[in-house]
Amino acid sequence: MPKIVIADPIFSRMDHWDTGKDWFGPGYEVVWPGGYSPEELMLLLVGADGVVTCFDPFTAEMMDACGQSLKVVAKPGAGYNNIDVEAATARGVMVCNVEGVRGRAVAEHAVFLMLYLSRNAWMKDEAAWEITPMTQLDGKVLGIVGLGDIGKNLARMGDGFGMKVLVNTRTPDPASVPGTSLEFCSFEKLLPRVDYLVLCMPLTDETRGVICTDSIARMKKSAFLINVSRGPTAVTEDLLDAMREGRLAGLGLDVTDPEPLALDHPLRAISNVLISPHHASRTKEADSAALGRTAINICRAITSTRPINLVNTEVLSRRSS
Repeated sequence: MPKIVIADPIFSRMDHWDTGKDWFGPGYEVVWPGGYSPEELMLLLVGADGVVTCFDPFTAEMMDACGQSLKVVAKPGAGYNNIDVEAATARGVMVCNVEGVRGRAVAEHAVFLMLYLSRNAWMKDEAAWEITPMTQLDGKVLGIVGLGDIGKNLARMGDGFGMKVLVNTRTPDPASVPGTSLEFCSFEKLLPRVDYLVLCMPLTDETRGVICTDSIARMKKSAFLINVSRGPTAVTEDLLDAMREGRLAGLGLDVTDPEPLALDHPLRAISNVLISPHHASRTKEADSAALGRTAINICRAITSTRPINLVNTEVLSRRSS
């Protein structure tokens, strides 16, 4: 019977996640650790055929603890920076994520952050909220960095609000969002034009720290910055300086660096900064779809069938050789 280890404590904290013994269907042994210390996990990983993680690192050492039985490491999200993909590929282990499932939920959260800041909702307990002018989205310029599933959904939503949509992406395609008018431009040309800048791109060497003092200086002081990508795409201390000095109108973060951001971090004390706990994609609907897709990916990999979402496709040739 294939053994699947749930190697991330977040699964035990999400009561609405339907991850019981039948998550993968009949014929699978699902192992839930009693504790998640490295020592406890390493013992339970022995002989695992599949591993499910979410945010916690899954390292080469942990793969080796599983032994030759390990076939797949999967997560119910799009980003896979926490998994050592290179080590997995070298060991013939498939790495699976979930794409095309959570994008709408994250895009909706980005709009929520935009509206919260635009409508001065951070003033909800202040009498001055009544007389402080707000900002509407119609007619404003929305800049989207990254046109994956999140970016495409956000482009449609922005267009629906009557916004002009500018996009910076590595693969510009005017037909990528049917029915929505997009203008593609470089990151440098996008910055001074946007009223709302939303980061939706993956974390890479090129995107790490792309939002910093220099890039913020090229934006309007009336612009809002939203990050629903990965925390390290923005330099935290530069964000703090910009907000303290009034160089941005508002800041919405679903991701931070480090993560979680300390409760006493000075960014949290700034009224027009809204920080959510990296849960933009965690709607009941998206979670259900993602967990179902994760089960499919795991079961396919274990039965030597190509998963729907395979990150390291080169592992197929390695496994067949």
